[in-house]
Amino acid sequence: MADGKSVTAQKKEDRWIPSACSMCYSCCSIMAHVVDGRLVKIEGNPDSTVGEGRLCAKGVAGIMMLYDPHRVNVPLKRTNPEKGIGVDPKWVEISWEEAYESIAPRLKKVLEDNPRKLFMQGTTTANAEMHWGIDTFSQAFGTDTIWVAGGGLHCGSGAHELNGLMHASWSLVPDFKLCNYALYFGASKGHSAGHVANQNAQLASDARARGMKLVVVDPMCNFASGKATEWVPIRVGTDAALALSMANLLVNELGTYDKVYLKKYTNAPYLIQPDGHYKRDEASAKPMVWDERDARAKTFDDPSISEYAIEGAFEVDGIPCQPAFQLLKQHLKQFTPEWASELTTIPQRTIRRLAQEWATNARIGSTIVIDGHELPYRPVAAVYFRGSQGHRNSTWNCLSIELLNQLVGAADVPGGALGFNPVCHGYPGTGSLAYTPTACPDGLMITGAWRVPHKPYPAPKASRPQTGVFKELFPWAMLSPFLGSSDQDEWCRKFDVNVRPEVMINFGANAIMSVGNKDIVAEALKKLDFIVSVDIFLNEMTDFADVVLPDSCYLERYSATPNYPFIFNHPAGMGDWGWAVRQPVVKPEGQRGDWVQFLYELGGRIGIREPLNIAYNVYFKLEEPYKLRPDVRYEHVDVIDRVLKNNFGEEHGLDWFRKRGVIRWPKKAEEVYWRTFLPVRVPVYFEMFLSTGEEVAGIAREFGTDLDLWAYTALPDWHPCASHQVKEPQYEFWGFYYRDVLHSNSLTMENPWLDEAAEMNPYSYRITMNAGTGKRKGFKDGDEVWVESNTGRRVKGKLKLSEGIHPEGLGFAALCGHWSKNQPIARGKGVFYNDLLEIDYAHMDPGNLNMDLCVKLKVYKAYK
Repeated sequence: MADGKSVTAQKKEDRWIPSACSMCYSCCSIMAHVVDGRLVKIEGNPDSTVGEGRLCAKGVAGIMMLYDPHRVNVPLKRTNPEKGIGVDPKWVEISWEEAYESIAPRLKKVLEDNPRKLFMQGTTTANAEMHWGIDTFSQAFGTDTIWVAGGGLHCGSGAHELNGLMHASWSLVPDFKLCNYALYFGASKGHSAGHVANQNAQLASDARARGMKLVVVDPMCNFASGKATEWVPIRVGTDAALALSMANLLVNELGTYDKVYLKKYTNAPYLIQPDGHYKRDEASAKPMVWDERDARAKTFDDPSISEYAIEGAFEVDGIPCQPAFQLLKQHLKQFTPEWASELTTIPQRTIRRLAQEWATNARIGSTIVIDGHELPYRPVAAVYFRGSQGHRNSTWNCLSIELLNQLVGAADVPGGALGFNPVCHGYPGTGSLAYTPTACPDGLMITGAWRVPHKPYPAPKASRPQTGVFKELFPWAMLSPFLGSSDQDEWCRKFDVNVRPEVMINFGANAIMSVGNKDIVAEALKKLDFIVSVDIFLNEMTDFADVVLPDSCYLERYSATPNYPFIFNHPAGMGDWGWAVRQPVVKPEGQRGDWVQFLYELGGRIGIREPLNIAYNVYFKLEEPYKLRPDVRYEHVDVIDRVLKNNFGEEHGLDWFRKRGVIRWPKKAEEVYWRTFLPVRVPVYFEMFLSTGEEVAGIAREFGTDLDLWAYTALPDWHPCASHQVKEPQYEFWGFYYRDVLHSNSLTMENPWLDEAAEMNPYSYRITMNAGTGKRKGFKDGDEVWVESNTGRRVKGKLKLSEGIHPEGLGFAALCGHWSKNQPIARGKGVFYNDLLEIDYAHMDPGNLNMDLCVKLKVYKAYK
């Protein structure tokens, strides 16, 4: 044993490999400990700005996903033509070549017939692979028939749309290091999963420790509420009523609003005609304002304006006009604390106190010096997310809350409500990655970067629907529930639509569970001629597939952009920019492939390699010498190398990132607190919605139908959810679900480590009911009950009684209730709340098509 060969043979491979997590869409940077080709541990990467060495339970448990014995390892083909819930597909193993031979001809036929008949479905839990795959492939193919299953319909069209419109960003957080008063509406930023979860947890903790007051408005006291200074229980879905009442108090009783900000950075001065539209200059068509000092109307951008009027009444060209803010101020008077208290169940004195605290802490007129710049200091932030926007009144819930920030000028300034990185001046070495908001001809802001091709503003003009998606008729919607709705056929007949999706390519989404009621979704899936599902597990969704392809997981593949665009999961506030890569830490087992490479190969086989290469060039802004040639077939790692060198220079290609993992450079105050530096405005009067409503009404009239257009008004308003219309006394509870910090969508339910933690948590797999209400109803902790909706849908579960929930609420954690025999850990655990959800127009926001997620319920014991 003393010879050299024997000693060498005893040495082990022992490496730490930098990569990026994908157990949720935060995509924190990680270090993977690999010994002899086996992953033994995952930790956070302290060198990265995304995570800064922190990692949550999901990230640590990624090793259990990698080595799950139930992974799909070979391509599978269906032999049973019947499809349905619980129907065995009778899979047979095939080769990758046989899979391509099954898929390519069907896709080629759709391409030649009508590309929009291809339905692309992705998942929010693999963000980087989504834009490498779905965004580029769909662009090259020519389809916009896309969704990310429930991930985009339950969360996105409200909060993301409005953050894009108002903050040029995907989401919103307090400026944790400087904010003194944060008001959360159905949000848990810094206290749960989600965007920048690990860093925000530290930032939120530090902010609370230094004295930031955190007030959480939510039906349930869980993650953010449990750590808050104050929890304000609210009736489900009534967030707008509270926010509008507070706004009324601010402007009409307390007189607390930032006139300087409103005049310079919003459309508050724009003159409004009696028809609700801007008074426009006849020569330039620009919106007009009133110059108080010169006592005449001018275009909004006239350099001679000395003092904008935001109140009063004026006549311009013989037309009576009022500034937008004057109309808003008058409109808000109807939203009294008495009115809001009755709707929300929040006492009037609490509403008045919250408004007074907001006004006092806003410190209008104060300034602070950062990096040599004197900037407005507004240390208050109103933050909203999935809880407040998951309703039929999604748009106005979010806008009403956002109005609180805008009225006091606390948007993207020190201490205020910050969008996630709306401005980046780029990597200093190359200038690449730079983006910034710009102004449209009306002066309103257009985002510099966005997560999906259709930016939130300006929206396209409404037009006649061409497919069963109906996005043309709803131009403010990012995604459409009509792809899986119960009334799609009715709407197709109503608007004479004959084009329906025929072929689906699914990447990792479990739509049969994540969208809503499983029977409705199952019927929609059965209408499709052919489904290809690329996944790491067989599950409820793959039961409807014709071909299943074995995907690699995030620990087995490359991605050059796990944290791009920066508006998605990069930390806000001062600090550093950072870029990490994802790389394989072990080799894929079996015949597992890579979803992005599969699409690229498929594109070549159906004749769209040239547009696919062009799509890569456009999407990743590739310049010479790194542009892809249209006629060349590239390996995935070669494209990644080009993207990295294009962004960071020849010396920072894939080989450099394989070793180093991350690159970082400092942010500037002009990037973080950009609002003061850019000549763009945001609306407090939404004339664009009014215009869309008129377009939609005209199209509906062409087809002899009427649509309820309450969402298309110019001023924020209160509108009830469908559940608020239910008056039968036996349905006395409002059901809602919330994101469990232990899990990501339905993906992690199969993970044994996370399941074990969830089993120990008394809330994860149970239905939470108010303890006092439960006692009154004769329920005990652990009782098995049926929960039934007013439409007759029901689910079974066990009760957890708690003081930390609104007396009228029923809280359901996460997306549980798997039934697939291929998910033995997840099977039968928890409650499948989504089975209570209706999927139809009556349960969508008619402005942005966000699904309504609250349900009116009755509860009774499940006797054995």
